[in-house]
Amino acid sequence: MKEKICPHCGAPLPEEASFCPRCAGSINRRTALRPPTYIPIPFLRFLVLAGIGAAVLAALFFYFSPQKVEGTGDVIYTDDDGTYQILSNVSTDRYYPMSLISQDAGDAESYRFPLRLYINHKDTGVDASGIFLQKVESYELLIEQPPDSAGPVTATEPLTALEYPGTALVSYINFSRRSPSPVWLIWYLHMKNGDTISVRSELSVTPIHTYEYSQENADLSTSQSLQELIDRLVKETDRKDIVNITLPAITYDEPLVLYGRAFNLTGTRSEEKQTAFSSGIRIRAAKDGQDWICYFTDLDFPGTGTGVAISAANRVWTRGCRFTDWDTALLAHGDAWINTTDCLFEGNQIGLHYNISGGGSSDTRFTGNTFTGNATAVLLEQVATDIRMDFGDCLFEGNGTDIDNRCRQPVDISQAVFQ
Repeated sequence: MKEKICPHCGAPLPEEASFCPRCAGSINRRTALRPPTYIPIPFLRFLVLAGIGAAVLAALFFYFSPQKVEGTGDVIYTDDDGTYQILSNVSTDRYYPMSLISQDAGDAESYRFPLRLYINHKDTGVDASGIFLQKVESYELLIEQPPDSAGPVTATEPLTALEYPGTALVSYINFSRRSPSPVWLIWYLHMKNGDTISVRSELSVTPIHTYEYSQENADLSTSQSLQELIDRLVKETDRKDIVNITLPAITYDEPLVLYGRAFNLTGTRSEEKQTAFSSGIRIRAAKDGQDWICYFTDLDFPGTGTGVAISAANRVWTRGCRFTDWDTALLAHGDAWINTTDCLFEGNQIGLHYNISGGGSSDTRFTGNTFTGNATAVLLEQVATDIRMDFGDCLFEGNGTDIDNRCRQPVDISQAVFQ
């Protein structure tokens, strides 16, 4: 056992000793106590109030400072009046944001689609475009793309568009197969309170194949041979490919049935003859959610007072065609949308008949047509969308009824002529 020794005089000590009997010195170490430091209560109050003040100032700064709200496809924006969903798409569905917009491009010089901006009340889903645009100082659509693009994407100035009901703004996007991917289409709303809202969507352009057929590389001499070509191309081509068929100046006297994909038919003239379909064309409905549009250009449809010249259960656009002496010249039914421009409708019981229960619109234009000597030039029995149909530069002459608008469809006849 280690011997205990007095730290003062060195005398040996018992183990339990607390002082030295020789020098009377204490052998326990003592630590001097410091008096506590007191912070004055007024100073403590100052520190607490300063902390609260700093937090309030930070909150006020955040609240009153301009916000930058960004999103892909859509954004949620809140101000003193409520919370809004602002979204971009190419659809008639105002609740469907599109972060990616895919478009196909063939060999045409350019293509176009309407890019739409919708504004909804977040809680109710009600259209908030009118009240919200009153808070907007300015708006624009900007395009981000490589500066050295061989086919730059362009856009028209955003505007409110009556032909697309429910939209806040619409801008038409122009593109081609040479347009780069990806391209960003960005809506900017500069608010009167200093906030900036941006909604972006990516545009992806896919080049597609174009097939050209004429009597030089295909048998187009009869209705049967034309139908056989149609049946073969349905099997051999991708639905997204473009098929253009330039027809000889003959009359096809049996009904032609189109289905499975789009076909673009163009007529020709030789001396006094013109490509004609005396028994009409039938366009079957799409299957499995597919959708396409056929273009018919410079075709004659001579009738005998009965039947339907074009019965369409899918989209079609007639341009520069002639329809004479049919019970119904153009019939849209099912989910089809028909556009007709620069065509002649003469001596028919019904020129253009709309009776569709679904589907969306392709375009607003029904311009440049001549309706003469028909019992009813245009019959709008049922139209599934409230898009405004534009009959600008149309001539209505000598018809029993010019426009029978049974479903009260919005139409623009301000530039039409009635005689």
